[in-house]
Amino acid sequence: MGTIQVCFFGKVADRFGRGLSVDIPAEGCSLSWLRARLADQTDGGAEALGERGLRVAIDHLIVGEQAWIRPGQDVAFLSMFSGG
Repeated sequence: MGTIQVCFFGKVADRFGRGLSVDIPAEGCSLSWLRARLADQTDGGAEALGERGLRVAIDHLIVGEQAWIRPGQDVAFLSMFSGG
């Protein structure tokens, strides 16, 4: 097993809080695996992680849905922001 740090920003942080430490397999995991694991841990988690416009960054770089996450990396879920 390995560990990653997951941060949440915007509306998704309302559901999950600001951050979590998550255990993942030693060989890493897919972004979809991580989403499913997080969704199972929190009521309404699947809805929050399925939010339209939600972006994901790994080590500060926006990634696509095919991303692979390795132990020790930082993952951030970023809701769409608005303001002025």
